[in-house]
This record gives sequence, structure tokens and C-alpha cells, in this order.
Amino acid sequence: MVSEYIAMMEIMFSIIYLIYISVIIIFMSKNLKKVNKDEVITAKYIRLAFISLLIGDLGHVGARLITFFSENPASDYGIFGIGVLLEMIGLIFLFIFYTNAWRIHFNRPNALFFKSLIGVGIVGLIIFTFPQNQWNTEPISYEWLIIRNIPWLIQGLGLAILIIRDAKVANDPLLIRIGILILISFFFYMPVIFFGTIEPMLGMLMIPGTVIYMLWQYISYKRFFKGNK
Repeated sequence: MVSEYIAMMEIMFSIIYLIYISVIIIFMSKNLKKVNKDEVITAKYIRLAFISLLIGDLGHVGARLITFFSENPASDYGIFGIGVLLEMIGLIFLFIFYTNAWRIHFNRPNALFFKSLIGVGIVGLIIFTFPQNQWNTEPISYEWLIIRNIPWLIQGLGLAILIIRDAKVANDPLLIRIGILILISFFFYMPVIFFGTIEPMLGMLMIPGTVIYMLWQYISYKRFFKGNK
């Protein structure tokens, strides 16, 4: 009973979050003409990054809703697995596009670190094709759960370090905050990934982690789509 209550809370929060990020993306699109001329391409990649995240989260939340209200949730695991797959693909592309936004914004076309992070993202997508993921059958092994989460973890931490480093040099406090928020988000997500199967209550940490993402989205909108620095 308690687990059902927690699941319902998470689903309701996820729906609110999806509405929020949809509104942010709409405002980004609406204000694109107001973006500083030298930051238009950067802004477009940032919008594309959050669109990717939204598509992935729509798949995940939709799958959770189907399984939550299903009379036989066990038989719908394939639906839930596909939702998780969409979410993880969305996360990979979130960081690919946002890393590209960093590269363009700070004029680092030949950065080795950039190429490495994009390569890690591609490796992550390849990992998703392995049968060990068991997207449509029983839950995967703990070891493979860790393996398939490593690429976006590396992507996120690497991007955060790059943003903080270059934003400090450029004296851009909003971008510094974005880098810090990305780092903080992993403090909430990592316990869920590494220990969530052992202690399901840790799943509640996804809520503050998602709030951090909401702040990341808003500050990105404020910095690039409202001309604030």
C-alpha cells in the first residue's frame, strides 16, 4: 500500500514536471527571435537538448501510467522497459546537444574533450542495443544496470566541469550555476541507480533530482532566451 502511494506521488510529480518542461520549451521557441545574434545557434541546441529530454520523459511517464493502472502489471513489463529505454535515449541526446551548445558558445570546435563526450554518448546508445538490457522481459541484472548508466554519468559530469571551467573564465554566473546544478543532480540520481533495487525508498530522491533539472531548464531559458547574463 505504501509503495503504491509512493508510486502515485512520483507519477503525479512527473506529470507536473512534463507540463513545466513543455511550457519552458514553448517559451524558448517563442523567444528565439529575441536571442542575441551570436548566441542563436547555441540557443537552438539547448532547446533541442530539452526537447530530447521531454520526448524521453514522455515515454517513461506514459509507460509508468500504463503499468500503474494495469490489472496485471507483471505482464506489461515490456511497456515499462520501452519507457525506460526512451528515457535513457533522451538523456544521452540531452547531453550530446548541450555539450554541442557548450562547444559553439565557447568556440571550441576541435576540443578533444568534446569529441570524447560525444563518443561516450554514442557508446551509450550502442550499449542499449545489447540483449542484456532485457527491455521487454524481466528486470536486468544489477551489473548491467550499472554498465548502461555509466555513459550518461560520464557525459553529465564532463559537461558540468567544462561549463564551470569556461564560465568562470568568461565571468558568466548563470552558466556557472548551470554547471553546478548538473553536478548536484547526480548526488540525487546516483543513489537511486546504484542502490534503488536494494532500498526502493531511495526512489524518492528522483523528485529533488528532477527539481534540479527544472532549475537547470529555467536558468538556461533565462540566460539564453531572455538575454540575461
